[in-house]
Amino acid sequence: MKHLSPTLRENKRYVLVRIMPSDLDCEIRELYYAISESVTSLYGDCIAAEVHAATILREGASLIVRCRRGREKELCCAIAAIRSINQTEVRLTTIATSGTIAALRKRMRPEAPGQPITCTINSGEQNGIIYANGKIDLIRRDMKGQELVYLTKDDMEKFHATTTKPDGI
Repeated sequence: MKHLSPTLRENKRYVLVRIMPSDLDCEIRELYYAISESVTSLYGDCIAAEVHAATILREGASLIVRCRRGREKELCCAIAAIRSINQTEVRLTTIATSGTIAALRKRMRPEAPGQPITCTINSGEQNGIIYANGKIDLIRRDMKGQELVYLTKDDMEKFHATTTKPDGI
């Protein structure tokens, strides 16, 4: 089969997306369905057909999505509107857009797993996870369940927080 010349090919753009939480348990097909449904609900069937979104590659917390050139903005807005996949809360963040997959693969960085810690904040102990970049996620448990509290180094200095024990959660 003969290939089309570059002038006759349809131009594509590739979007790098970060998935939070990084350990989301879903297949690439489920991510495609969520993106497709989001594009359709925001813009309708005609624009969804023009966007022509497709999931290409997932590696850990990174996802590469393909679309037609000129429709990246609609795709990025639809990706940002996704809040849950399979009844699991999720946040999808657009990192970069490129004309080649190779350029986006260079921008993918492996997410280092965090270490469980116990922090003392205002004389109260909190369990959490500390990451290599200095970010700390605290897990606050109360009668309503649990939620993640995100702290940076500035927040830690503000609250006079100190890490005490590197034991498990």
